[in-house]
Amino acid sequence: MSPALAPLDGALRARLDEREWGAAGAGVPGLPGWAGVLPVDRDGSPVPPAAAPPAGADAPEGVDPVLRAAVEGGAAALVAVEVAAAAGDRALLAVLWSDAEAGSGLARGLDVVPGAGLAGTTPRPGVEVSALPVSRLVDEVLRHVPDAPARVAAAPATVPEELTVALARAIRTGDTATVDALCAELGTDGPPAVVEAAVRGTDGSLVVSVASRGRADVSTLSLLRTDAGWVELTRTADGHVVHTPRSREDVRTALRYDLTGRFTTATTTEDDA
Repeated sequence: MSPALAPLDGALRARLDEREWGAAGAGVPGLPGWAGVLPVDRDGSPVPPAAAPPAGADAPEGVDPVLRAAVEGGAAALVAVEVAAAAGDRALLAVLWSDAEAGSGLARGLDVVPGAGLAGTTPRPGVEVSALPVSRLVDEVLRHVPDAPARVAAAPATVPEELTVALARAIRTGDTATVDALCAELGTDGPPAVVEAAVRGTDGSLVVSVASRGRADVSTLSLLRTDAGWVELTRTADGHVVHTPRSREDVRTALRYDLTGRFTTATTTEDDA
């Protein structure tokens, strides 16, 4: 029998090696691409293809039915949250699904080529499967958010988009004359601290995407991990880029607000169906 879900970090979890994951996820439709079974397990042994469960069975032979139900959580979900996080030489991809009462999730760790971020990652064998009450959904997302210590104090800054690109290039290349000229145009005594932190000290990123039943839009929060902590870059309608330091509580507040609205719409849509 496969591992069963057990209490850990505020939810029920099972950490599966690749062979166990291949059996637990066999035949489940709609899983993210990163959840595909890797050919080699943690110990270097090959992972054979797993057979889908026979018709009418709750789970493949040897797979705990409750664990299997958590893996299949996306089928009945009202809300789906995807997380892609990188910090230093480690990264993580996760998906969380939830209806109005309970949720489940999958997560896989990644190794990162130094300086390459999520674009230069290698998946690590093993998948964590979780089950949780809907009241813990936001906490579960935040569990996947790496710490981002603020080593420099920085206030929000708004910079014209064309100057943002030129200023970043000048900072990276050490072109102090251009930096001084651009800062004079901005009316600042040196580059804004949050801009300089985003250019000089970025060593990770965070993307949280939220989709739900009854709505076609996808909400996306995208942050950079910098010496000023997490920083969000947003473009305005008048061609400016706003650089805003964000705390974990800011992420929590944004998620809670978005999920509340989405659950309201999704449950209404489900009741009307």
